[in-house]
Amino acid sequence: MYSIQYMIETILNDPQAVVLSMIVNVDGSSYRKEGAWMLLQENGDRIGVVSGGCLENDLSARASRLFHTGKAELADYDLSAEDDLGWGRGAGCNGVVTVLVRDIDENFRQFLRLIYKQLIKKEPVHLLQSMTDFDDYTYMGQDGSSSVEMLLNKDVTRPFQTKAGQFQIGKEHFYSQLIWPEPALYILGAGVDARPLALLATQIGYAVHLFDWRDGICNKQHFPTAASIQIGDIRKQIADVNFSPLDSVVVMTHDFQTDAAIVEHLLNLKLLYVGILGSKKRSSRLFGGEIPSKIHTPIGLSIGADGPEEIAISIAAELIAVRQGKYL
Repeated sequence: MYSIQYMIETILNDPQAVVLSMIVNVDGSSYRKEGAWMLLQENGDRIGVVSGGCLENDLSARASRLFHTGKAELADYDLSAEDDLGWGRGAGCNGVVTVLVRDIDENFRQFLRLIYKQLIKKEPVHLLQSMTDFDDYTYMGQDGSSSVEMLLNKDVTRPFQTKAGQFQIGKEHFYSQLIWPEPALYILGAGVDARPLALLATQIGYAVHLFDWRDGICNKQHFPTAASIQIGDIRKQIADVNFSPLDSVVVMTHDFQTDAAIVEHLLNLKLLYVGILGSKKRSSRLFGGEIPSKIHTPIGLSIGADGPEEIAISIAAELIAVRQGKYL
């Protein structure tokens, strides 16, 4: 799964023609909801999905007509039809999905560039799009009015909460979407068990940052999808990181003294998720007694995982649950 920030970065770094498909309304059930994006590039590549495969071919055909036009259009897909010719056959859905399909012209690229500048500062952005005039769009956040702290206190109840849909002002209809920055996962420790976690986390949309003191194991060969790799004293390295309330951290150095120094620093930070690999008894020793409630340990959902790959799956599942507000 690709983050919207990643898609915007792709648009800005690749000059080829590209069409953006964005779900702006769902009546009933569908594979994905309002706010899902997919890019259709002129070379035939697709980045992201808006369905389980039942809409993509038609959207590709629409994109081929829109490339280099700067135009946008709405496409309605009724997934509830049960006959062989309907979208519903094999779709597993029972709703009507409306997709805004837009050729990205230079004006919209510049608009996305402004949004991207906000996102890389780890600031969410509110996108506003007129549903009657597709050239009428704007965003809120450039003045700092929708900072993380304000959003968490007022507009939403948790980080990464999906907030997308349409509203009406007078006779004018608008689409609104809260776009969150790409989630970041900091993995402290680059042992063998960190490799499947880094790969899986990247696949579910995280920017993964590795920290370790051993360049022989902490490198691009073992972590090809990592956004960054830092070699040196982890305790000193994380002191220089500008952590955000949207960030997640996994501690898996397998070194007790290093872990103890790390968690002492992390406890002073406001983070979305902190997980520590190891038994509850070991973690109790790290904290000199009671484990703080915000610490996830033993790390990962309790699914009976065994071995690096299964443990990585359990950790990734817990990260998703926390990010989506489903953690119990």
